Amino acid sequence: METIKVNLKNNPYNIYLGYNLINKVPSYIKKLNIGNLGIILTSAKVYSLYKDLLKSTFGERDYKIIKVIDGEGVKSKKWLFKVIEEIMKADGWGKRVFIVCLGGGTIGDLGGFAASIYKRGIPYIQIPTTLLAQIDSSIGGKTAIDLKDAKNILGTFYQPRAVFIDPFFLTTLTTKEVKEGLAEAIKYGIIRRKDFFYFLKDNYRKIIELKTSCILKLISTCVEIKVKIVEDDEKEKKGIRTILNFGHTFAHALETSCKYRKISHGEAISIGMLYAGRLSFLLGKCKMEATEEIRDIIKCFSLPAEIRFDYTTLCKAMTYDKKFIGGKVRMVLLKKIGEVEVAENIALKDIRKSLKKFCLL
Repeated sequence: METIKVNLKNNPYNIYLGYNLINKVPSYIKKLNIGNLGIILTSAKVYSLYKDLLKSTFGERDYKIIKVIDGEGVKSKKWLFKVIEEIMKADGWGKRVFIVCLGGGTIGDLGGFAASIYKRGIPYIQIPTTLLAQIDSSIGGKTAIDLKDAKNILGTFYQPRAVFIDPFFLTTLTTKEVKEGLAEAIKYGIIRRKDFFYFLKDNYRKIIELKTSCILKLISTCVEIKVKIVEDDEKEKKGIRTILNFGHTFAHALETSCKYRKISHGEAISIGMLYAGRLSFLLGKCKMEATEEIRDIIKCFSLPAEIRFDYTTLCKAMTYDKKFIGGKVRMVLLKKIGEVEVAENIALKDIRKSLKKFCLL
C-alpha cells in the first residue's frame, strides 16, 4: 500500500492507494476518530455490485447506507435535500455523524457538498470507485452540485479526512468508463509531465486492459501531480490550481448544453482539451504539432475527437462558467506538451471565432 500525504496548512490528510484496500477502511476510519455513525452515500449501481462486500466490511451497527441514482442527475437540489433529510433521520442524541462517499465523481461531489453544509460542516471520507474519481475528483476538496444552466455552479472547498483508492473497483467498469478516466490522465501529462504523457501513449493497450503495474503507476502519478498543485494553491487563489481546468471550460459548457445526458464528463474533457489546444494555436501560444499530439493520444485511447454542435449555444453556456468574468474568459492554454499557462483576458470575439471553426456544422 502507498500512502500519499496532502500537506495542507489547516486540513492535512492522507491518500491511501492499494489493491484490496477496502477491507481495511473501517479500521483506518476508527483511528481518525471522526464520529460514531457513518453515512455511506453510494449509487444504485455501485450498491448492486458490492452489496455483500459493503455489509461484510462495514456492518450495519456503525454505518447506514443511502442509495441515490446514478449519473450527473444526482448532483441536484432535489437529491441534495433528500440526502440531508436521510442524514437527519439517522442523526440524534449521542451521534456524531460523518459521510463516506463510495462511488464515482458525482457521489463525491454530492456527498462532499452535503458534508460541507450540514451543521456547518461534518467530516467525510472519499472511496472513489471509478478511474476518473480515483485520479481527479476525489482529491482536493472541490464539492458541488449543478443547476440547469451551469455545471458545478453551487459548491465549496471542503477537504475530506482521508481518501482510499482501491484499483480493485476498476475491474467492474466498462471499457468506456475506464476511458473516461483516461481523459483526465492525459490532461495531467499535458499540463505538468511530458514524460507521463508519453508513458500513456506508449502503454495505451496495457492501460486499457488494466495491467496492474501500469494502472498503479498511472493512478500514483496523477495523484501526486494533483496533490502538489492543491498544496500550492488549495482554494485556487494563486492561479496555480487553475491549470487543472485545462479543457474544462469547453467541456462544462458542452455538458450543460447536452443537459448532462448525451455525453459523459470524460468524453467532454477529451473534446475540451482538443478545443483548448486549437484555441491556443489560434492565439499563437503553441505550435500546431502540440495540438496534433493531443489528437493522436486521444485517438490511441479511442476517445472522441470531434463534435457537431451549434457554436452559439456553446458560447452562451460558457458565459455561465465560473471562469467567465466581466465579458472576458480566463482559460488554460497550451504552450507545449507538459506546460500550460493561464490566460486572463481572452476576448469573447476570439472565443466565438474559434468555436465556429471548431464545431463541425
